[in-house]
Amino acid sequence: MDPLPTRPPMTAPDCSDSPMRSITLIRHGPPTVSLRTRIRGRDFRQFVVRYEAAKINLSAVPPESVRRVMHRAARVFSSDRPRALHTAELLGAPLPPVVDARFREIEFPVDFPLHVRLPALVWTALALGIWRLGYSPRCESSAAAKRRARTVASLLVQEAHQTGTIVLVAHGGINRLIAKELRRLGWHGPRLPHSRHWGCTTYSI
Repeated sequence: MDPLPTRPPMTAPDCSDSPMRSITLIRHGPPTVSLRTRIRGRDFRQFVVRYEAAKINLSAVPPESVRRVMHRAARVFSSDRPRALHTAELLGAPLPPVVDARFREIEFPVDFPLHVRLPALVWTALALGIWRLGYSPRCESSAAAKRRARTVASLLVQEAHQTGTIVLVAHGGINRLIAKELRRLGWHGPRLPHSRHWGCTTYSI
């Protein structure tokens, strides 16, 4: 399940030309299950299950700029979620991605015993809000998600030093945590990666 974008949508997911040693974070395309769907709070967990199993809406055309970045990749990594794997396929990954569950999206509470019907986007915002305040029953805590991001950022850095141009197809929330770790390790790039669908952000050193 993907958190809300932290910046307004832009006209195209721009991605800088990849230098010889770079790590590019790509958020998956728009899934077939929409966050605009109105659901009761008590049904949010079932909605999340459907979202996690969804692939990409085939009516959404991947931006050519992101395709070009993907085609230059020396190594491609992907979350194990169907929407990430399908995105890598639609972007024309030049080689099979290295699939790792550690690149999955951050987890947050999904149980709301309420009959109120709201867009899933609203339930997601509420869930994220209480998760950031430290409430994390039956899910990964904020501290655990940050540790995971630190581990996978180190993996990406090691791979980039060995092979050059790395692309990761993952999710908005985990990409933001990974970007923070990359900057902490001395890599140059935006403080926040582009979080809209197909969002593409490159970090270099």
